[in-house]
Amino acid sequence: MTNVIRMKSEIYNVDYNEFVKLVGTAHFTRRSLYDAYEAVKRLQPKDLAIELDMRRFRILNNACAMCSKHGTCTAKCEFVGATDALGNVDANIWLIDMSEQEIRQRIRRLPTPTWIHFARIPFISEEDEVTRLWEEGFKDEVLNSYQRRLQNLRRHEPAIWRVLIDERNTLMAVRLAWIASEKLREEEQPNILALVGAAHVAGIKDLLKQPITIQENLRRFSLTFTPPTLIRRISVNTDKSTVN
Repeated sequence: MTNVIRMKSEIYNVDYNEFVKLVGTAHFTRRSLYDAYEAVKRLQPKDLAIELDMRRFRILNNACAMCSKHGTCTAKCEFVGATDALGNVDANIWLIDMSEQEIRQRIRRLPTPTWIHFARIPFISEEDEVTRLWEEGFKDEVLNSYQRRLQNLRRHEPAIWRVLIDERNTLMAVRLAWIASEKLREEEQPNILALVGAAHVAGIKDLLKQPITIQENLRRFSLTFTPPTLIRRISVNTDKSTVN
């Protein structure tokens, strides 16, 4: 592991897919919630990374905490469900996505009228035929549908596609690589579970496989690396969680 990519924080020139398990989800579906629970149970990750920023995480958690069905609900977000599934174990929870504010700012910098139709970014999909198929277990069909939508967006609005997909993939990939690198520097074996929207899985995997591309993308997209947000550490020795 002598090959090192120099950034503000070093990441190694290795295939990070060895340390990161990516699970693609369709937000707010029972099947994604089930997949999140099962992935946590099966992998028992020491680090859980989720496609959220702090603002969205707080909104989702507050909504769940105040819900009258709290504790029995089966329709919660898979991200919240995954953090619940960790329970009282020795694990870190990381927020790896670009902030909603930065996404909007980047889109608004695009030439008009390119960004004008995207003033409201749909971070949480409405229930539609794709969601129904996902719930019924037709995951391959859903992923194919996502790919068709993405290719359509890329063809007609390449600048929007770059912000929503390429730039976010780059930032999430470098943050996952950073988490793994920190573990390696501490001579620990990284065991990271990352829950991201299905549309991001392939792109992030490709970047994690060849980290030099991450560095190139950061420069090309004028992205500044900042570490992911550690929202809490849960210890086996306490029943209380702490927010850092």
